[in-house]
Amino acid sequence: MFPGGITMNRLRVVRFAAVVAAALFAAAAFAQITIEVHWTETDGSPRTCVITSDENGVLGSGTMLSTNGSFGAGCPGGTAPPPPPPQITDGLDASELPSSATAGSTYTVTWSADADDCDYAASTFPAAVAAWPTSGKACSTAAVCAAPHVVPVTMPADPGSYTFALSCRRTGVAAPAVSQRTVLVPGGTACTGPSGLTRSSQAYVEFNYSGGVGRTADATQFESIFGYFDETTPLRRFPGLVNVNQRLYLPRHAFAAMRFTVPADLTPGTAGLFRFEETQPQTVPARMSMTISSECADFSTTPTVPLSAGCVVSNMAAGGNLSWIVDGTAPGYCRLERGRTYYLNVLHASLTAPLTTYCGGTCGNVIQNQISAGSPPWP
Repeated sequence: MFPGGITMNRLRVVRFAAVVAAALFAAAAFAQITIEVHWTETDGSPRTCVITSDENGVLGSGTMLSTNGSFGAGCPGGTAPPPPPPQITDGLDASELPSSATAGSTYTVTWSADADDCDYAASTFPAAVAAWPTSGKACSTAAVCAAPHVVPVTMPADPGSYTFALSCRRTGVAAPAVSQRTVLVPGGTACTGPSGLTRSSQAYVEFNYSGGVGRTADATQFESIFGYFDETTPLRRFPGLVNVNQRLYLPRHAFAAMRFTVPADLTPGTAGLFRFEETQPQTVPARMSMTISSECADFSTTPTVPLSAGCVVSNMAAGGNLSWIVDGTAPGYCRLERGRTYYLNVLHASLTAPLTTYCGGTCGNVIQNQISAGSPPWP
């Protein structure tokens, strides 16, 4: 008898390996032995059970045998082996989705996965991508997920960073498999600043004092600058990553206008500041101007109502900042409203003399996206 009163013939034994059977009869009542039992489930899947007897081995003779022992993994009543983790066998890659694309361009994405279900829900887009829905399942059975999925993707006209994410799961496994690509659609020419200045649609950015190691990012979207962590993590929406430092390189007589929307579910009173976090010695004192406006490239010294004077900072030195608060009030802070879209406009010059800049070639100074003291935690 096996533990729990289960007899050998109730295990639906199909066969014993010949070498195991020989060892069983040779060592019957003299030593602990291991028995390997093979059978086929009703769904056709093969199963194997390993049974280890106690020191008395297997007792009996003829066709009736018994032992006291323990079941191993895979045995009825034993511990089932854990399912394997899901795998994306053909993921998203640069040959299918380039890092930069023009509006209206079409690409063919092919993927497949060894998983029970997959979706695109972790994708983040400034505008909807018709063939890449962020709700519902892309596949919901192992057979369908394993088949090649051919998806034609047309980039929308809206500029910004489009992060395509494929997430696949297996029942019984906590961590999903993820494949991701971010595609930049540069902004158009509608955003014009003061005469003689040009908007940077892309900018070289160094993350958290990375010592010269950086990336080319979409300078038209807030999330691609201040919501960036690494190439595989989805961009973080406003207010972005807490206390992140980004060294933003802008050519002489160029500006950045970064679009963002305050999430409708952001906690009222959430507050932060954009700090001119430059600490390097300057041969010529560095200067920076910032505005938050509902208009792109709005470098006016007088903010448009309902924005307040706190939404404009001109010609600040290193250590200065522009502070903001969501659906709240605080002295000197720029008040933002949930659900509304704004631009963070950055210029390396005074707002009253935008063409007079200390920058001789490319300005590369650090802006810290800092949480304010007393603010609710950022999401």
